[in-house]
Amino acid sequence: MNLTALEQQIRERIGLDVASIGASALDRAVQRRILALGLTEGDYLRFVERDATEWSSLVGELVVPESWFFRGGVDFFQYLARWVRNRLNESKGTVIRVLSVPCSTGEEPYSLALALDQEGIPASRWQIDGVDLAREHLLRAVEGRYSSFSFREALDPRPKSFHLADDGRWELHPQYRERVRFRTGNLVDPGFLVAEPPYNLILCRNLFIYLTSDGRTRALANIERLLAPDGRLCLTASEADRLAGGPFVSDGPVSLALFQRSRGEKTLAPRSGVLGLPRKPSGSQPRAASRSGVTRSYTHVSLPHAAPVCDSIGETRRLADAGNLDAARTLCLKTIASETPTANHFSLLGIIHLATGATDDATEAFRKALYLEPGHAEALTHMIVLCEQRGDGDQAAGLRRRLSRLKLGAVS
Repeated sequence: MNLTALEQQIRERIGLDVASIGASALDRAVQRRILALGLTEGDYLRFVERDATEWSSLVGELVVPESWFFRGGVDFFQYLARWVRNRLNESKGTVIRVLSVPCSTGEEPYSLALALDQEGIPASRWQIDGVDLAREHLLRAVEGRYSSFSFREALDPRPKSFHLADDGRWELHPQYRERVRFRTGNLVDPGFLVAEPPYNLILCRNLFIYLTSDGRTRALANIERLLAPDGRLCLTASEADRLAGGPFVSDGPVSLALFQRSRGEKTLAPRSGVLGLPRKPSGSQPRAASRSGVTRSYTHVSLPHAAPVCDSIGETRRLADAGNLDAARTLCLKTIASETPTANHFSLLGIIHLATGATDDATEAFRKALYLEPGHAEALTHMIVLCEQRGDGDQAAGLRRRLSRLKLGAVS
C-alpha cells in the first residue's frame, strides 16, 4: 500500500515523524481501520483525508497510549507538588494552572492531582488541564478505569484512591477525576489553546523525540506562548538534549528536566541544562485538522515512550495496556523464543508478570534484562522495589546506586 501522501499529511498536521515509531506502524494502523470500517484501501485513504472523526481514530491507532501512574518516579511528582505549594505560599490567593500535553489516557495529570492532594494543597488552589490528540484516549481518561498494568512504578495509589470495578479494572474515585479538565487539541497547531490564559507549569514529556524538526518548532512556539513568565516547563533529559541552546535554562534537579526562562543569562549547551526555544515558528505552518474543544471530558496521548525494538514489542504493550495480560504474556514469550531477545523484551515480560502477581517470574525476567543490559533503567527500577519487598536491602541499595550513576551519566 502506498501511504506516502498520508504520511506527509501526518507530518504536517500533527508533526509526527512516523519513522520514530517503527517502519510498519502506519501500515498496521491503516489496516486496522480498514478492517473496522469495511472499506477498500483506496476508499479509506480518501475517507480519512476529509473526515475529522476518522482522522482522530487513525491517530488513536497510531499513537499508542504508553503511560502509567507516577511515570518517571514518585519523587518527580512529589517535587512538583512541593513546587506548587511553595509558589502558592509566595502568592496568596492565586490559583496554579497546570497543562499536561499530551495527556494520553490520563495517568500523568491524575498522578499530579494525587500528589497535590497528598501534599495537602486544597483543590481550589490549582487547576489541571489535560490535552491530547485522540478523542478515544481522552474518553478513557475521563472514565478513569485502569488495568493493573497502569500501576508499575514504586508507589501504588490504588488502596486509597481507587476501587475495584466489576470489570476487574481499578476506577479512580470521582473526587480526583473531577479535578482534571480534559479536551482535544493539537500542540503543533498555531492556534493551540489560543484563548487560554498562561499556565504556571507545563508538562510535555516523551513527545519531542517523536516529532519532526518542524513539528518541534511549532510545538515549542506554542509552549513559549502559553507558559507564564515565571512558569516552569517539564520535559525529559533525553528530549532536552535534542534541542539547540536558547532562552530556557535548567531549574532544580537536572534529572527532572525542569526549565524556566533564562531572563537574559548567557545560554549554554543543551547538556549543561539549556533548552532552545525559537521565538516564532519557522517555515510553513499547515493548518491542522479542526478539533472541537471538550471540557470536562477528556485526557493525554502519550506518544510512545520509546521507539519499539520491534513490532512485537509495540503489540505486546498494546495488549497489556488494554488489560489482555494473558495474551500479552503469550506473545512476549513467543517473541523471546522466536527472535533474538533484548533487555526490552525481558523487562516488558517482567512488568506483565508483576501485573498478574507472579513476582518470582517477574524477578527472573528483570534479572535476564539486566544481564543483557546492566544499565536498563526500567528493569533496575522494578528490581529495586522487588528486592526491598523481600527484605534484601543490600542488593536494593546496590541497584539504586547503579541507577543513580545511570541518571547522572545521562545528563552529564
